[in-house]
Amino acid sequence: MDWAKKAEDQVSKLVSNLEIEKKGETKDDADAPDVASPAETSLLLKIIRKGLVESKLDLEVQRQDPSSPLYSVKTFEKLHLKPEILKGIYNMGFNAPSKIQENALPILLADPPQNMIAQSQSGTGKTAAFVLAMLSRVDTKLDYPQVLCLSPTYELAIQTGEAAARMAQFCPDIKLKFAVRGEEVAPGTKLTDHIIIGTPGKVLDWALKYRFIDLKKIRVFVLDEADVMIATQGHHDQCIRIHKQLSPKCQMLFFSATYDKEVMEFAEHIVPEANIIRLRREQESLDNIKQYYVKCNSEEEKYQAIQNIYGSITIGQAIIFCHTRKTAGWLAGKLSSDGHSVAVLSGELTVEQRLAVLDRFRIGLEKVLITTNVLSRGLSMLEYQSINVIE
Repeated sequence: MDWAKKAEDQVSKLVSNLEIEKKGETKDDADAPDVASPAETSLLLKIIRKGLVESKLDLEVQRQDPSSPLYSVKTFEKLHLKPEILKGIYNMGFNAPSKIQENALPILLADPPQNMIAQSQSGTGKTAAFVLAMLSRVDTKLDYPQVLCLSPTYELAIQTGEAAARMAQFCPDIKLKFAVRGEEVAPGTKLTDHIIIGTPGKVLDWALKYRFIDLKKIRVFVLDEADVMIATQGHHDQCIRIHKQLSPKCQMLFFSATYDKEVMEFAEHIVPEANIIRLRREQESLDNIKQYYVKCNSEEEKYQAIQNIYGSITIGQAIIFCHTRKTAGWLAGKLSSDGHSVAVLSGELTVEQRLAVLDRFRIGLEKVLITTNVLSRGLSMLEYQSINVIE
């Protein structure tokens, strides 16, 4: 499939080509809080994960019809998938459904189709779940777009396309097209691809301005990385404009890593009468993590407190969070001069450089990772023995 090869080629170039723009930056920026954009953070988490994160937290499932029984599956065979899709799943290395997939897939694949709002940590299998639903709903006898998946950025759309390409590698009749920057379609064309994966602005142009896509014929609408979508300027309104053009019978799927008030208000507007799957709020703080603080009056006292911690307990590896890049640089210099093997991760690094730092830390080449808020989302991607906060 040409689109599968294209997705793989684009992803292979993604990390080396993506750079974080730092326009008008001054020396004073080192004193400011260091925060990566939600889209950059989400992309980093998708790339760095080598496999599924096995969440031990319980999921809360709210059914559209409370009287309907709750179903879950422990094997993919019980979903009665097309053999070609099942073969693609196993070829990707999925042996059994993850916890969120156990609960989500019976709802996603049910007939008649049901709407869903799903929240779970990054890396728990959300993308594979909705991609499986997307592929399963395609009727290859019909030569027009039937599935629309929106991602907040070009890079995240390509990541979803790669997952779809791998899962559909034994389904040569399913055709996919990217609606992202750099993709052009001749005027007057009616797309015959079954699945469209793109960004809101491009999809809006193709559907409403150029009429390449008939949104009334879309059977499945997926809004991925919804919390990132809300944080990206303009995307909120673009998503609503696209949503208004969809058929009331279209299956609406909404996926997010977070579940705050703003996300839920957006979700309830986009996805009516939805089944909701989310982490239980009371379990989001883990019992096996002890939290405490040491009150310090100066940076030197903070550094002395860290030395005391290292002197009193055995620590294999640690992550130390700092509020600014200036503090991270200062601390890295102090620890290095005291003989510690230290890595620094902050916002001025490109995604490629961040990945290199994380890979070195994961394999133990550095024992201490000093980072700013660029790593604050999705800590479960790293196994660590302690986290110290210096600011």
